[in-house]
Amino acid sequence: MKKVKPKSVVLWALLIAMVAVFALPLYITVVNIWKPTQQISSSPMSLPIPPIADNIMSVLNDPNVSILSMYRNSVLITVFGAGICMFLSSLAAYYLAREKNRLSKVLSLYFLFGLMVPYVIVYVPLVTMFNKVHLTGNLPGLILVFVSGSISFSVFMYQGFIGGISEELEEAAIIDGAGSFTIYARIVMPLVKPCTTTIAIFIGLSMWNDFLTPLLIGQVKTITVGIYTAIGPYASDWGTVFAYVMFATLPIVILYLAAQKQFISGLTTGAVKG
Repeated sequence: MKKVKPKSVVLWALLIAMVAVFALPLYITVVNIWKPTQQISSSPMSLPIPPIADNIMSVLNDPNVSILSMYRNSVLITVFGAGICMFLSSLAAYYLAREKNRLSKVLSLYFLFGLMVPYVIVYVPLVTMFNKVHLTGNLPGLILVFVSGSISFSVFMYQGFIGGISEELEEAAIIDGAGSFTIYARIVMPLVKPCTTTIAIFIGLSMWNDFLTPLLIGQVKTITVGIYTAIGPYASDWGTVFAYVMFATLPIVILYLAAQKQFISGLTTGAVKG
């Protein structure tokens, strides 16, 4: 019989405790979707016996709020915001990884400083500036804010990956007559696909889950702002809140399950190269 080491027992106990901590919010959300608000307030941890679908139906049939419209806004913000951010940041990172001059050093410091600035402290100047140029209350202005807030992180990630690609591949392509953009699009970007997937998940999650930016700057109803509509000043319909949480979380869970191999590959490759 194989002897169990005390170190292994402690490690497994820590892992089980961590799983329980992270699984508890998910459990609370799942069980409370199917319970009335009164039962949620009295016993939030209990199982839904019998389960009801009233909370989900109230969200779907609410005449004052269109969940399809909120989904559309969230999808447009996430897709266009993440797409524009990754395109611009990958171009910038390619330049910074390959050019070793004074401008590239200044730009590297500029993007690095962008990682150090807390995003919430720029809300007031952003709202003031966007009001003057009439960019509040619309999707293009909101997408612009998300792109500017995520581009520093994206450049930092791409620069590390692109810097690890052998320049001999690009030299061979240059000999064959390829231009800089062709090398970027057909050689560099396919090689950094795990990084692209990781960045897409990270910044896509931040854009999808963001609550304050659509509420304060864009004044656009997204799926996360929809949760706020179920919370009143004196009482909250917790059943509807948990239903909104489910609608906001479900696409992200599906996306992660579909792309988890690329996501893990991007993280582990970055750890080895870092």
